[in-house]
Amino acid sequence: MIGLGLRIFLSHLVAGSLGILALGRGEADGSKLALAFGVLLACSALSSYALSVRHARFIRKCAEVLKSVGDGDYGRRLWPQSGMALEELAQSVNAMASGIEAQITSLEAEKMRMETVLGGMREGLMVLGEDGRIMLVNKAFEEIFPTASDSAGRLPIEAVPCPELQNAADTVLNWKDDSRPAVVSVQIEPGQDRYFDVSLVRPVQRSSGLGAVLVFHDLTEFRRLDKVRRDFVANVSHELRTPLTSIKGYAETLLGEKKFRDGQERRFLDVIIKNANHMSRMVDELLSLARIENDRQPPGKSRVKASESLRGAMRECATLAAERNVTVDNRLPDAGPLVLADAGQLTQVFRNLLENAIKYGPEGSRVIVSHHPGHADVTFCVEDTGPGVPEAERQRVFERFYRVDRPRNKGEGGTGLGLAIAKHIVERHGGRIWVDQAQEGPSGAAFCFSLPEAS
Repeated sequence: MIGLGLRIFLSHLVAGSLGILALGRGEADGSKLALAFGVLLACSALSSYALSVRHARFIRKCAEVLKSVGDGDYGRRLWPQSGMALEELAQSVNAMASGIEAQITSLEAEKMRMETVLGGMREGLMVLGEDGRIMLVNKAFEEIFPTASDSAGRLPIEAVPCPELQNAADTVLNWKDDSRPAVVSVQIEPGQDRYFDVSLVRPVQRSSGLGAVLVFHDLTEFRRLDKVRRDFVANVSHELRTPLTSIKGYAETLLGEKKFRDGQERRFLDVIIKNANHMSRMVDELLSLARIENDRQPPGKSRVKASESLRGAMRECATLAAERNVTVDNRLPDAGPLVLADAGQLTQVFRNLLENAIKYGPEGSRVIVSHHPGHADVTFCVEDTGPGVPEAERQRVFERFYRVDRPRNKGEGGTGLGLAIAKHIVERHGGRIWVDQAQEGPSGAAFCFSLPEAS
């Protein structure tokens, strides 16, 4: 505006000079002074009007450009003449429009990249707002659940009729534990023979309005193949029972014959019977594991004294412990502890862990069974003084047929199924099982598992 005032001042100066020149040519009477003053006012008025019209036109253009930018046309610009008083304003408006255009372009590119990523995902994706309602889903989710294509603004249970999913979403949205990340995983079965593992995560920063992100992993094919494997193992195991029984029966019959009681024939028959017994036990454990895996119903839980289940397992392992001169140190109290479990299956867990500790511990050693009460569960530990389990293999010892052969398998090996059976039983009871370093000596393994405490 300083330039505008200077121009008006110069126009007045020019008009005044013209008036003085006119007066200087004649006598300076009142009429001539009035004429000069009139000329001066006229020139000033004309100059001011011309500048006002010019700047008003520029301001209207500026308003039009700003309105166009507001409507989404970010390519409009102002082109003022050089020397105009509002040139700086035009430059500011142009800079603002250029900045907005660059940001919008960046956002559109980011949106396109995000849509490409979401569209290329094989997993279904659902995004919830802070109110727990669906904000968006990706293409894979719509293909998995065709009836949920128009799911925006609905609750998760309205798009996927599964109460477990809605409960998990409510848990994540109302997460109160600041010491742990708001992450929940749940397996759902929304339709016949369809299985999904859903991972739910709540964003750390919730200022954007996001409540939770749900990712659906399809487990249908994996479950189908796992069922085929289980059925195959169960069928083969069942079919092996009859020939193994025949082999064992005929071998025992031959041992009753006089000519097979001594010599090399006796050693051959002993080997046959020993291996037949080993295979029979493996078949029994395979069938037991198949029954546990195929049982979709939760185990019947009741208030069980863990000490009674342990004593039952010790009686079943008494012969093996006597053969290896191993002492089992029972440190559980006689009156408990009380846990929610199936008594028979708890005995089976103790028996499998005791047999594992007795077989792989040195002869004449001691096996310790102890417990540690927790917040809402009880942890039991079975410790041996053997060579222990390498840390790199502690996650795999509970796999079926997996055996740590190098340091531990110096005596008679097992079937490789006892720990897998124990793992399935414990997890079906809502607990967990793991292996750690023994606390009672420089070496050894401590197989621990937890079960819910009976309040």
